[in-house]
Amino acid sequence: MSRPKQNDQKDRQSGRLPWGWVRMYALVFEFLAYLAVLGYAGWWLDERRGWQPWGLLTGLMLATGLGIYRMMREAKRIGL
Repeated sequence: MSRPKQNDQKDRQSGRLPWGWVRMYALVFEFLAYLAVLGYAGWWLDERRGWQPWGLLTGLMLATGLGIYRMMREAKRIGL
C-alpha cells in the first residue's frame, strides 16, 4: 500500500475533492449513459423488428464492453 501524496493530504485538509475522484465519477456516469443509450437502442430494435430479447441483450452487452474498455483505458492512462 502506497502512502498518499502530499497534494492529497492538502486536499483532504482543505475539504476539496481531488480531481482523480471527479474523473472516476465522470467515468461511472459515462458507463451508465452507455447502458441507457445502447439499451434503449436495442429495445427500440426489438420493438421495430420483433427480435425480443436479442436486441436489448446485444445493446446491453455492447454497452458493458464499451464501458469496461473506457475504464481500462483511463486506468492505464493514470497509471493504475
